[in-house]
Amino acid sequence: MNRPLLVAMPLAIATFAASLGCTDGGSNLTGISSFQVAIPKVNDKDPPTIDQPLPANIGDKDEKWDFDLTAVDAYGKPVDFDGFVRVRVTPGSVNGVNQEGSLGRNILVTGGKAQGSVLVTAMYGPSRLWVEDDGFNPVDPGKPPSCADGKDNDGDGVIDYPADPGCELANDDTEEGGSYAAGVSAPIHYALPRVADVQGEGTATPYPFQGIQVFTDDPQRVIVTRVASDGFYVTDVKGPEGRSNSLYAFNFNTPAGMRVCDRLTYFAGTMSEFFGFTELNFPSYDVSFVKQGEGECEVPEPTVIDKTVFNDIVKMETLESSLVRVLHMKVADYFGPGAAVLNAFDADHSSCDLNGDGQVDFDNKKESLCSDACAKDPKCSEWTGYSARGNYVVYSGSFVMQINTGTVTGFDPLTLKGKEIPAITGTLRNFSGGSRNWTIETRCPDDLCLEGQPCAVDLPNNLPSSKEACVRLRTTDDPDEGTN
Repeated sequence: MNRPLLVAMPLAIATFAASLGCTDGGSNLTGISSFQVAIPKVNDKDPPTIDQPLPANIGDKDEKWDFDLTAVDAYGKPVDFDGFVRVRVTPGSVNGVNQEGSLGRNILVTGGKAQGSVLVTAMYGPSRLWVEDDGFNPVDPGKPPSCADGKDNDGDGVIDYPADPGCELANDDTEEGGSYAAGVSAPIHYALPRVADVQGEGTATPYPFQGIQVFTDDPQRVIVTRVASDGFYVTDVKGPEGRSNSLYAFNFNTPAGMRVCDRLTYFAGTMSEFFGFTELNFPSYDVSFVKQGEGECEVPEPTVIDKTVFNDIVKMETLESSLVRVLHMKVADYFGPGAAVLNAFDADHSSCDLNGDGQVDFDNKKESLCSDACAKDPKCSEWTGYSARGNYVVYSGSFVMQINTGTVTGFDPLTLKGKEIPAITGTLRNFSGGSRNWTIETRCPDDLCLEGQPCAVDLPNNLPSSKEACVRLRTTDDPDEGTN
């Protein structure tokens, strides 16, 4: 299997950085070519080693990196340079520069030297400090900068930002570009983020749109809990207590050669938020196969959600993508394809698609009010949510949960309107739109326990164990092997 290159090799970075300052034909080898960048202290201590990295920074605090810059020529000899250089940390973000004369994320270099510190956050793995002379010369507010004065100051035929390529920003006081000499520090070693770290402390990942490699080595144990038609779900069973230790990986199709109970020994991809649901996209992974009947399956037992848990916003967020269960819930009484009349619902009329276009348009006042009225009634399940996505409502008193049982072949929820389902298990998905934004999706028929079945006796003792439920035969052929 081919993996995407998430972290460039240090030699490649150094070579690239040096090449940015190269001149054509070697005619100016004694001029500025690059910057030597040293990080003598991290948080006032010696930099961490590769064997003892700092914990991954999840963007909830700033850390201080001291820096020491020297402008050098192509032979590595110090040269004079006066001006600002842009600073950034990769991976991570710069939140400030502590240095006399600095401005924003720009370091002032005088006589080819600069010392100070930067405040950085959201670092993981080998992180590096970059600087570049991009020609940016910022001015204080109140003074008209050259890149916003309406004049062609450098005589190149174009005027001001963004037309003039030499203008980095509108407050740049020179229309001329920089030398584009750059420099990069040696890596500052941080641990790779755990599943809980990429999920974050709040409702969104602290690493949006970043390529991430998740820490999977001991003591972390990232276990597959569901294999779906469009991806898979994992739980770090050794993750920190009270954190979001489960994650969904969007794979576009069923991941070949994977099965519930397998352990991931390598896990990487791009983090994103899909309408409030944290995802790892374009996943790359290695699987440690657990053969059925051999070795221990480490899939955890589901967390039972009741009204108290459901009303705890923080608790629900920690359960996102994990295995959960609800007990003794009734299918909505008002659940049918007929259009509601005057926001009144019955067993056959719960659709708020009043104009028949197949969806509820929330810019349409009548359809919006109809949808709101249904959402306020625990017994009502708006029809288009089921017809379009397979979601419908179950309730117990005022406690309402959306479920999706599309994986249970032959089951028709319409036959159980107003009737109880003893137990429903599945993975928990979030959708930020509307008031009913949590949905439990069953993985297979094992996750749905109906009245009259042996599992419904002495709940939850007779329900299938997570070490056996939905553990199916492994697929061996990968039709997309050449594109992985």
